[in-house]
Amino acid sequence: MSPTVTSYHNSLSETETSMKPAMWTDAFREFQPEEALERMSRLGWKYIELAEKHWRDIDEREDPEQGYVELKKLADRLGIDLVSMHGPMFNCCDESINVPRLMEDSKRAIRSAPLLGIKWLVFHPGSTPLIEDEEVLTVVKEKNLAVFRTFVEEAEKAGVGIAIENLCDHWLKPGRRRFGATVPELRWLLEELQSPNVGICWDTGHANIQRLDQYRAIKTLGNQLVTTHIADNDTTGDQHLLPFAGNVDWDAVTSALREISFTGLFALEVGGAVHGLPLPVREAKIRYARELTEALCTGGIC
Repeated sequence: MSPTVTSYHNSLSETETSMKPAMWTDAFREFQPEEALERMSRLGWKYIELAEKHWRDIDEREDPEQGYVELKKLADRLGIDLVSMHGPMFNCCDESINVPRLMEDSKRAIRSAPLLGIKWLVFHPGSTPLIEDEEVLTVVKEKNLAVFRTFVEEAEKAGVGIAIENLCDHWLKPGRRRFGATVPELRWLLEELQSPNVGICWDTGHANIQRLDQYRAIKTLGNQLVTTHIADNDTTGDQHLLPFAGNVDWDAVTSALREISFTGLFALEVGGAVHGLPLPVREAKIRYARELTEALCTGGIC
């Protein structure tokens, strides 16, 4: 059965009525996905988002399909739920890259999701500079619709869902606009796609750079929100810090999520907080991150 936006929330048992503390496997990006899962399991993580890098590790093997099946078996043995995966990250409006090849990569990722037990695949919308021009904006919208219609068609066949991530205007290039940085643009895309297999991934770091009212945004999205990327920053860049290391209003974020009865992943995407650390220090920080995330999910902090 496809994980529609409504059924994803309503199919949970009575004991699964709160947000799920989760983390992406990119925290252990230098390891193969099997070892990354084992390390995360030892540190107490149950809910996981598979990083694009780890999907590609398997996709490049001689028999990727068997690799997906074996990773799912390992996750089951470890008691891990691979709920989501970040699909290939690319800008579908960038004519300087090989968009057709990346589209094929993305379709393979979608088709692999059922073998991994993954319910939602996260993708970025595309954009171009100088989007203030109405004619350019029309072209950007048309390209995004074409790309996401292809993704949704694949997702419906595979019985999985597509989560479109909110982006932010570029913090390094004044005047640079990005499509998908505001709630109305995200909701427009969902309404045009008209599929129960598509929802929104809310990235708190991107929303903070955009200086959005996150309480209002999350409440507006309601059950269109199917998963999250949780990170902090000081609005000067996408720093991917742990909560409370920047200036995100975590009380506003968690209050809104509870008020919409969100039961999906509260998924840390905090490479800036852990990459580059010596392995023992990184593991200690990831263990602390789990305790912090559990407290945020249960209302123990905010």
